[in-house]
Amino acid sequence: MDTQRILKPANGVVIIADYREKEVIENLKTLGATVNEMSLKVGDFVCSENGVVIERKTHGDFVSSLIDGRIFEQSKYMKENYGKPVIVVEGFSNRDINDNALKAIIGSLITKFNVSFVNTKNPYDTANMIYWIAKKEQEESNGNLGFKQGKKPKEMKRLQEFVLSSIPGISGVLAKRLLGNLGSVENVIKASENELSKVKGVGKNLARKIKKLLTSRYSLD
Repeated sequence: MDTQRILKPANGVVIIADYREKEVIENLKTLGATVNEMSLKVGDFVCSENGVVIERKTHGDFVSSLIDGRIFEQSKYMKENYGKPVIVVEGFSNRDINDNALKAIIGSLITKFNVSFVNTKNPYDTANMIYWIAKKEQEESNGNLGFKQGKKPKEMKRLQEFVLSSIPGISGVLAKRLLGNLGSVENVIKASENELSKVKGVGKNLARKIKKLLTSRYSLD
């Protein structure tokens, strides 16, 4: 992995940001950070030479990424390329997800990929959080800082299997069968109870539990 050397202003904070994160970038600059904008392959913000990488998600996008499995792929890339992966979930939305499914997935992300989660209110709050993470990480750095540019591995099959095997009742073997029969994680999520039950090892009871877990309305209570 290549390491870029960037001059750090005395008592200043330097952050590498994906150029598409415009609103947060503007807020970071307002807070006094020096922001280097580029196209990042992994994460949205890199905060230190020690490897703090941040993936920013609005609440709606976070729920979508849980459902379609993107968050597992992104978390895996962050873990493999950096020492301290962080996911910032910003704001709130009306996107629904079953509470048990949500906790199971977040639990998997924490235990498998060592991801830390932070909730923020809005883009300014997100920028403020990123600024202070970077400031604390860079307190003892007085000269050039080295920032790594992550590389994405190509292991989609294993990630797809991991997404499904994180669902209670679905083993690694059963995840492979579901993907083999239905073709994709999305198709498994959209499949009817009858379609799921036809996969060897699933049966009607497990199919009913899987469908209930994936479709039950999320409650804040």
